[in-house]
Amino acid sequence: MSVFPSCRADAVMRRTTIVVGALAALSGTVPGQAPTAKLVDSATTLLARATPAGDTVMLKGAEALLERVVVAAPGDAWALHWLAYAVYRRATLEMGRYGKNVEVLLKRSQDLLERSEQHGTIPENAALRSGVLGMRIGTSPLRGMTLGPQSGMAMRKALSQGPDNPRVWLLRGIGAFNTPPMFGGGADNAVEYLQQALKLFSRDSAKPPAPTWGLEESHVWLGRAYVKLGKRDLARVEYLKALELEPGDVWVRTVLLPALDKQ
Repeated sequence: MSVFPSCRADAVMRRTTIVVGALAALSGTVPGQAPTAKLVDSATTLLARATPAGDTVMLKGAEALLERVVVAAPGDAWALHWLAYAVYRRATLEMGRYGKNVEVLLKRSQDLLERSEQHGTIPENAALRSGVLGMRIGTSPLRGMTLGPQSGMAMRKALSQGPDNPRVWLLRGIGAFNTPPMFGGGADNAVEYLQQALKLFSRDSAKPPAPTWGLEESHVWLGRAYVKLGKRDLARVEYLKALELEPGDVWVRTVLLPALDKQ
């Protein structure tokens, strides 16, 4: 008899326990009196677990926490930022798996980022908005004429606000990876930007509620850029570095490395 069903059930139970425990923080709160810092901290913990695991249930749990904060404090730039980030992460998973409701999620993330930018200066806001706009072009290339320039402006804003912010350079690298060379992208540019991100991560000193994610992801995308350039040995090195930082990254472990082996 296979052991996989019971293992899967145990994993679901652990995941449910984590989400329920985080959502329990919502009980007893009322608008205007919610412990926003605690809820944001709980949500970012869920996001850190959910992202490498590709877990949409946990992502939705984080969204629920952050929605509660935004209701209680609609002008909280950090709550708006993190909610936009959670929605962005879910859109990336939906795009890779199902393709359903992706545009709705991306537009929502964009709107939340724009709201956050009205209440505070967070370089990752503009960088994420650039990435979200790029993803919207990916779902419908006809939008490129209008959204392409907006994406470029958002990235320039992010670079002006955070020239030494590694997550800005990571998102710039991802954007270059997904943009044809004729429009300023390409794998060569992606390698340059992602290497810069890794240099900046070595001295990154961000503290909550500011984002700290991105180091492992920089190695992942640098590996993908190397694959595009035909440098498979370098790609493998980057993928293995990513797994050293985050052994639970299912994308690297079950998709990217196996694809490299097949090549």
